Amino acid sequence: MALLSILFYVILAVLTGVYLFFKRQFSFFERHNIPHLKPNIPFGNMKDVAKTVHMLDRLQEIFDTLKKRGKVIGFYNLTDPVYLITDIEVIKHIAIKDFNNFMNRGVFVNEEEEPLTGHLFGLEDERWHFLRNKLSPVFTSGKLKHMYLTINDLGKNLVDRLDRMGKNNETVEAKSVANRFTVDIISSVAFGMDANTLNDQHQDLLDIFKEIFGAEGPSLFYFFFLFAFPNLSKRLHLRQFSKRICDFFMDVVATNIKYREDNNDNRNDFLNMLIQLKNKGSIDGEISTETKKLTLNEILAQAFLFFFAGSDTSSTTISFALTELAFNQDAQEKLRAELVEKTKNTNGEISYDLLHELTYLNQVVNESLRMHPPAPFAIRKAKEDYKVPDTNVIIKKNTTVWIPLQCFHYDDRYWNNPSKFDPERFTTEEVAKRPLCYFPFGEGPRNCKY
Repeated sequence: MALLSILFYVILAVLTGVYLFFKRQFSFFERHNIPHLKPNIPFGNMKDVAKTVHMLDRLQEIFDTLKKRGKVIGFYNLTDPVYLITDIEVIKHIAIKDFNNFMNRGVFVNEEEEPLTGHLFGLEDERWHFLRNKLSPVFTSGKLKHMYLTINDLGKNLVDRLDRMGKNNETVEAKSVANRFTVDIISSVAFGMDANTLNDQHQDLLDIFKEIFGAEGPSLFYFFFLFAFPNLSKRLHLRQFSKRICDFFMDVVATNIKYREDNNDNRNDFLNMLIQLKNKGSIDGEISTETKKLTLNEILAQAFLFFFAGSDTSSTTISFALTELAFNQDAQEKLRAELVEKTKNTNGEISYDLLHELTYLNQVVNESLRMHPPAPFAIRKAKEDYKVPDTNVIIKKNTTVWIPLQCFHYDDRYWNNPSKFDPERFTTEEVAKRPLCYFPFGEGPRNCKY
C-alpha cells in the first residue's frame, strides 16, 4: 500500500511538472504581449502538420491571420517560441542592417558524430565567417560561365529524354526528371563525375537523393524536432541524415579526392577548388590573406551541401516552372516564341551571352520562384536582446526568428492576385513600381547560398 502511495505521488509530481512546463512555454508570447494564435499541447501551432496540413499552409494561415496586428508576431514550433516577421522594413534590419545580432541560424549541427552537418549553412560565428570567406571565390560569375558549356550539353540529354518519353506516351513526372538533370549537372561541373542518370545510370545516386528528400526520408515532424531542439537532439545522439547516406557520400568523395591527389589530376571544378583549400589554404588565382587550410571533414561537408542542396533547389525550381508552363499555355507560347526568335540565326543554340538576352525566360523563372521559392522561410537566432525599430517588441536573446519569405510572395499588400502565375509581374517597369518584397533565396549576407 505504501509503495502504491509513493508511486501515486511520483506520477502526480511528474504530471504536475509536465503541466507547469507546458504552461510556462506556451505563455511566452502572452507574457511579452506578442500577437499569436492559441497553441495546442504538446504541438504548439504545429498540430496536424505533416499529416493533414502542409507546413507552408500553416505558416501562411498564421501570417495572414495576424499580419495586421503587428510587425512581429509569434507561433510555437512544438514548444519552441518563434518570432515571425510580417514587415519588410523589419526584415531589412534583421537580415542586413543589424545582421551581426542575427548572424546564426541555430540549426542542428553535430560534427563529432555526423561530420557532414559541419557545412556552411549550419555553422556559426567565426567558423561561418572563415568558411564563407574561403568559399566565396567558388561562386563567382566567371566560374559559372566556365561551367556553361557542360550544362548546355547536359541540357541536350534532358531534351532527348523528354523526346523519348513523348514518343513512348509516358507520363512526365517533372520533379523526377528534373532531379536526374540536376544530379547529372552537379556531378559533372562540381565533381567531374559522369552520373548520366538521365540515361538510367548510377541509380545508387538517385536512391540516396530520394532517401534525403523523398518520402523515404525522415518525416517532417522529425526535422521540426531537430530545428526546435538542436541541443537536445545532439544530447540524444539524433542524426540529421542516416549513417548509410553519410558513409556513402563520404566514401565516394574521399575516394575521388585521393585519386586526384595520387595522380596529380587537376580539373577546373568545385572539388578541385576544395582540394586546393585543403592542401594550400587558398584557391589558385585568388588573393587571400587567410592561409589556414581546411580539414578533410570540412571539405566533405561543403561538398555534401553543394551536391544535395544544390541539386534539390535547382530541380524544385525547374519542375515547378515546367508545371506552371504546362498549366499556362499563353505563357508557354510566349516563351516558345521568344526562344524561336532569339535562336533563328544560331541553329537553335543558346550561348551564355544569348541566355542573358532571354527577357521573358527570366520573367518566367522569377515568377516561378515567387510562387515556389526553394527557401520558403529563413531562420535566424538572436545573439542578444533586440528592440525591433519603431515598435515596443523585444526579441529575446537565444530565441528563434523566422522570416516567412513565401508568405510575402503571396501577400496581397504587394501583389495583385498573388495566386495567379503571371510573368508580367517581372517586367522592368513592374519591378520598378514595387517595394522590395521578393526573396526567392533569402536576404542579406547570409542568404540561401551561405
